[in-house]
Amino acid sequence: MAYTLQIALLLCGTVGLSLCYSGPDLPPGPYCGISNTCCKDRQDGCSHRILDSKCYCDQFCNRTRGHDDCCPDYPQVCLGEVPPQPIANGCKHGRTFYAPGDTRIEDCHVCECIHAPQGDDYWQCDRDPCIMSEDVLRGVSQSRLGWRAANYSQFHGKKLKDGLIYKLGTLPLSRETARLGPINLDKEIAYPPHFDARTHWKNYISPIVDQGWCGSDWAVSLATIVSDRFAIQSNGAEKVILSPQTLLSCNVRYQQGCRGGNIDTAWIFAKNHGLVDEECFPYEAKITRCPFKKRGDLFSDGCRPVVPQRTSRYKVGPPGRLIKEHDIMYDIMQSGPVQAVMTVYQDFFHYQDGIYRRTRFGNNELKGLHSVRIVGWGEENGQKYWIVANSWGTQWGEDGYFRIARGENESDIERFVVTVLSDVTEAYLRK
Repeated sequence: MAYTLQIALLLCGTVGLSLCYSGPDLPPGPYCGISNTCCKDRQDGCSHRILDSKCYCDQFCNRTRGHDDCCPDYPQVCLGEVPPQPIANGCKHGRTFYAPGDTRIEDCHVCECIHAPQGDDYWQCDRDPCIMSEDVLRGVSQSRLGWRAANYSQFHGKKLKDGLIYKLGTLPLSRETARLGPINLDKEIAYPPHFDARTHWKNYISPIVDQGWCGSDWAVSLATIVSDRFAIQSNGAEKVILSPQTLLSCNVRYQQGCRGGNIDTAWIFAKNHGLVDEECFPYEAKITRCPFKKRGDLFSDGCRPVVPQRTSRYKVGPPGRLIKEHDIMYDIMQSGPVQAVMTVYQDFFHYQDGIYRRTRFGNNELKGLHSVRIVGWGEENGQKYWIVANSWGTQWGEDGYFRIARGENESDIERFVVTVLSDVTEAYLRK
């Protein structure tokens, strides 16, 4: 660089001391900026050394093209001129301009303003699908599918890949669990076309839970089913709302908390250690410290049992598997709601009402497993369905419930259904 500058100065030297001092390659100085020296009229002494020559800070330094002998910082120091700043185009969104490197959020996407050395700057957004999809909303509304879709604000700004973790939560079944032999009841009875545990056992069925942004469906579905069955099997004496937080905080071995859980591990925990009630350990939708001793009881836990005979936590017997439609119906009718593991794709998040069947609208690559609670069944216009409690709050679906095609293993909902008996006290065992 120095050699190039010297050649330039030599060439400019043919016109005397009126040298070419402007340009980005000159040493930055300061020159006139030393003690803010600026002179009026022509004063040869009002100068500074620059490379192998002099530059001037007087009023008559020559700033004509090709004969600039003013010091590089003369316009700024002596004339108060603001040096031009390099112009970056930036990116526009609406009426706002963003500099390169700035980011903004568009639904669930992070968009960054990218500087293009050649051409206009541009926005670059990630391509992860959002939970809510215009393709699903439009496709379901234009098709006669038997169910309607909604655009839920609770899912705005959320990515589908995150929703499959934090709004579901059931981890893939182990090979041993998936091969669990089913219970064959084979009851040859006349099943009613409609059955709803909520009306059959009025006030015994636990309410809809909102699992929040926490992949705890495995804990919520288990706790609500055990709650229902304690009330039913005790004829209402041990009507209790059990705490999913017991599982989320205390059943941590082989589990991932809000990132998911294994239902077989959860059922083993409920069998060996039991749960406490919601009042004693409220659900917080996050992992917290387990406040209970491993081998404790309700008294050492500081919980209040609903009946005097109850001392132990609320435990269950060994879980069993049901796979036949009538076996599932019989078990619900006799003992209460059951747990089912279904496969969820993007369109299910949009369910508003009707009888759900999976469509091909939206993303068909990403999917997850979801544990839910089947509370009954029915028929509508010749279409059979299950009545199922979800765990996304009462603002979703049909007041927190959904109906799904029955007898077709729709979305795998009949592939792995779990039944269990609650360990009610002998004094209140339902006759």
